[in-house]
Amino acid sequence: MKQSGSRRGREAIENHHADHRFHPRGNFGAHVGTVGGVVGAASGRAGECVAVPQSDNRFQTRLLTDEVETASYFLLLRPLYNIYFHPLRRYPGPKLWAASSLPWGFSFLSGYWHHRALQLHTQYGHVVRIGPNELSFDVPEAWEDVYGRSKHRKENPKAPWYLNPKTKEIVSARLEEHTRMRRLLGIGFTNTAMLEQEPLIKSHVDLFIQRLHEINSGGKAAVDMFEWFAYCTFDIIGDLSFGEPFGCLRDSMLHPWIAWVFANIKLAHTLVLCNRIPFFFLFLPIRQTLALVKGAGYFEKTMKAVTDRRLARDAERPDFLQIMKTPRGNSVHCLFQFMTREEIHSNASFLTMAGSETTSNSMVVAVYMICLYPETKAKIIDELAATFNTESEIDMRSAGKLTYLMAVIQESMRYHPPGPNALWRITPSGGNEILGDWLPAKTILGIPHRVMYRSEHNFKHANEFIPERWLDVEGEQSEFANDRRDSFHPFSYGPRTCLAVNLAYAEMRYILARLMWNFDFELAEQSRNWADGLRAWLIWEKRPLYVHLKPRRSK
Repeated sequence: MKQSGSRRGREAIENHHADHRFHPRGNFGAHVGTVGGVVGAASGRAGECVAVPQSDNRFQTRLLTDEVETASYFLLLRPLYNIYFHPLRRYPGPKLWAASSLPWGFSFLSGYWHHRALQLHTQYGHVVRIGPNELSFDVPEAWEDVYGRSKHRKENPKAPWYLNPKTKEIVSARLEEHTRMRRLLGIGFTNTAMLEQEPLIKSHVDLFIQRLHEINSGGKAAVDMFEWFAYCTFDIIGDLSFGEPFGCLRDSMLHPWIAWVFANIKLAHTLVLCNRIPFFFLFLPIRQTLALVKGAGYFEKTMKAVTDRRLARDAERPDFLQIMKTPRGNSVHCLFQFMTREEIHSNASFLTMAGSETTSNSMVVAVYMICLYPETKAKIIDELAATFNTESEIDMRSAGKLTYLMAVIQESMRYHPPGPNALWRITPSGGNEILGDWLPAKTILGIPHRVMYRSEHNFKHANEFIPERWLDVEGEQSEFANDRRDSFHPFSYGPRTCLAVNLAYAEMRYILARLMWNFDFELAEQSRNWADGLRAWLIWEKRPLYVHLKPRRSK
């Protein structure tokens, strides 16, 4: 009986090994469960002297052999395949990065991937293989192929690891849902809508200027413009999204929800990386992560309460919630032309961050660059004086006449883009054609904004701040006539590009025009090198920009 039992055991082990010999990843999962079972059984018999049958010894030997095979696969065979036999092997890039996704992961984790990406493109060219199945691009033609959609090309879907499938906001929506939401929300970003929203926006900008006059102490005290731009833009978008401001300008402090978001940017960045490459869970601070999850639940309830309070009011006002809750279209299609309450909750929260972070960050950069370049500041002041006689003449429409100020904003966003890294896409099932090459399914694609805008192939003197490159010179050939302006898409590209582009530019022109009409400013000593070593998480890390404000005109 013992012999027949041993024989059956050996046959079972050999059959198991034969079934899984060429599937090391499947083997690994099965063996982890086996080891756990062995440990669990042993723990219940502590202190006993147990005779180990010969078949068990052979099982343990076989188990060890399989684990060695698994390790060999991941450490040797798979990297060799990735380097020499993978479909992307023809693309240039560092061999170590082609072998494994870990080098990219560590670079991304550091917050300095935007620097490394530029170095790699400078060394290897326009298309760089930065992972076993990932390509990075810095040519303008790639925008259409990576982010576009047409009858002849499938859309490359967004990478799943930075989307939340449980939410119903527009950024995570599937194609049909996205089209419906975009059609509805787009109503709130038309020129007509902006004119209706202007009194609301103006009231917050008036308070912004008033508060800066109250705290500037004649230019002696340094003011953190990062904070004050955030106060202003979040109050504006809060009013547009939830029907009431966050009270940041009133209280001279960020709303707790916004402060919580900013405090957890780095952790959220790490979580995205973990979702993509589970190895990096080793670097995840457990206590902070649990606090993040708890805080997310609390603030989700808070935002829902604020949204529901606005929805309960019947008063019509030109905000986004009014648009989201109002059915559109004829009676037959009405069901598909409004948003559910869950969709309204998700989109209101999403619009709050998306509608304030880009404008706030871009204005901080613009002020920093204006302070660094006195000739740029002088040209803006001259343009303001030539265009307006009084401050009351400055509004969102008339500020559109300030072509040089607009050039400064564009150059600030090129030189230091609000989102420096790529928004990843993945080729669909069956693959897709990118820049004339057919790429297999599940190829990760990305266009890092900072790399695209700092490439000398796209912009002359790309590493210099030159607003004049955006001006159209009449009657003469501009030095920057060959700049590839079609490479510049700070609000992304394609059918999923940011809806609020026009509102963002109008808001930035208006706020900066009012600010420069009222104040002269210069950098405080502690912010002379503000941009040096700045790290990029999902968005830029938040670093104070201290500026001395001096009133230019009496109130």
